[in-house]
Amino acid sequence: MEGYSAAIVAQTNLEPIIQRAMTWSPPPSLFKINVDGAVDKATGKAGVGVIVRDELGRVEAVMCRNLDAPLGAIETESKAIEVGLLFAQDIGIQDIVVESDCLIMIQALEGTSAPPSMVLAVTQGILDLSMGFNKVEFSHVKKQGNRSTHVLAKHALGITDFIAWIEETPCFLEQALIHDVMF
Repeated sequence: MEGYSAAIVAQTNLEPIIQRAMTWSPPPSLFKINVDGAVDKATGKAGVGVIVRDELGRVEAVMCRNLDAPLGAIETESKAIEVGLLFAQDIGIQDIVVESDCLIMIQALEGTSAPPSMVLAVTQGILDLSMGFNKVEFSHVKKQGNRSTHVLAKHALGITDFIAWIEETPCFLEQALIHDVMF
């Protein structure tokens, strides 16, 4: 279990497991889904990025989505987690760790703090959605360990809807992925 970030909670037993890390690290026997959001206040758009890796750190799937809505940072981060879970569901994986650099949302999903009122409904929706998986853990990673997902979220600001890559990695993301692991 070494290498997990800040706080991880198995949704099935709701007992917190606290660990800290600054870099991305692979989960044992689970898929790790890193998510992040980006907001462009000038255009009023928000975007999210999702990267799915296996237990060896191999990229299995990548997606980014333009939310085309004037959302704030916490709202965008909550939507990123929701989109990550929906993407995992779509590609058929059942045992996952969802990792975000938004500590407020991770703590809310773990039940260690109340979610901000503006994301209460989305938080409850995420928890409801989580029940459809065999195993879901929520994990916090520092921004330095989530840079590649932020690159995807920023990319989403310039697209119309969403783009997904299955078993391939977009070339613009390669350098950021290396940086996540080495930082």
